[in-house]
Amino acid sequence: MRIALSGMFWTEPHVGSGQYLHHLMSRFSANPAQHRFILIIPRYRLGKQSKPVLPQIQTVAMPTPFDRRNANLAKLWFEHVAFGQACRKLRVDVAHVPYFGPPRYAAMPVIATVHDLIPILVPENRGGRAVQAYMRLASAGARRADMIIADSHHTKQDVVKQLGIPSQRIEVTHLAASEALQPQPRQAIAAVQEKFRLDVPYIFYIGGFQAHKNLATALRAFARVRRSVSQRVVFAIAGRLPTAVSALFPDIHQVILEEGIAADVALLGPVSEQEKAALLSGCAAFVFPSRYEGFGLPPLEAMQCGAPVLASATTSVGEVVGDGGIQLPPTDIDAWVDALGRVLADEQAQAALRERGIVRAAAFSWKQTAQQTLAVYERVAHGSGRKAAHEI
Repeated sequence: MRIALSGMFWTEPHVGSGQYLHHLMSRFSANPAQHRFILIIPRYRLGKQSKPVLPQIQTVAMPTPFDRRNANLAKLWFEHVAFGQACRKLRVDVAHVPYFGPPRYAAMPVIATVHDLIPILVPENRGGRAVQAYMRLASAGARRADMIIADSHHTKQDVVKQLGIPSQRIEVTHLAASEALQPQPRQAIAAVQEKFRLDVPYIFYIGGFQAHKNLATALRAFARVRRSVSQRVVFAIAGRLPTAVSALFPDIHQVILEEGIAADVALLGPVSEQEKAALLSGCAAFVFPSRYEGFGLPPLEAMQCGAPVLASATTSVGEVVGDGGIQLPPTDIDAWVDALGRVLADEQAQAALRERGIVRAAAFSWKQTAQQTLAVYERVAHGSGRKAAHEI
């Protein structure tokens, strides 16, 4: 079977869709089995880079008429014209668009992955007219796709409800944390704590600063806990802060000032994957109060590194965390204060959460994700649930 994947996000390995693509291609490259995999990349995304060289994977760079003129138009042309043309020329059996951007018309079976419907469901993420028009186009493409892959059962239900796609045309394949993220030795933890001057117990957060991430709830809960505990505790926050305040990116500095916790909040900035693993391994608690996720990778990464996890009990987050952490209503500050206080005051509770999290994280793997994805390819190629093809 000849299987083509869109490489739109290949050059962005640190964003969610890029990580997903890289992990899948790594697994397919290592275990090609009886199938032939083709990665089709928009040429304008490569810039001065050469095509990637992957064992057992054919790579194709496709141009568009807008490569040097308009990146948005080049993206649309690639998604709705060039990708399909390449698939036809290469005589592929199945085409997979591993993000929410499938073509409206295709001459071959198409599978699309929907990671989340945040731009549709979260008001502050809806963007302007251009973004909304793109989402309508992507939604139309998803409705015509032969099969949808969703990251979680919650996202599957969102797709059924919002896009009207029958549940039998949607398969759930959970994501996984990178195998590189593991509990770190004491030396690595000590080194990263020294670098970031974390010489006291710390609560840790990494996961973005959009409004729906709801970081303000964790900060306000921390402010109350900080006043009630006998020892000093720091709230360490990793990630590149937004350059401007907006409805999408609220002002966390204002929350910090309002709560009077500036001296006890450490803004670490961007961190490497190795530093992230050490920071997770050494924290007294990892907090993730998000109001909406399509999957919820940060708490899974935290559990895999042995961090005690406190996460919101909403959308797909609870589905991921399960019994590996403490689940809380995302906006109930009293509940967060109580849970944080209990965890910070009880090292045995921390140890129990670390063990539970590691066990829970072991239920997810990229090997399993790749196997389930390949099963979807085979199902679609053999005609199970396939819709009629539509010529480009």
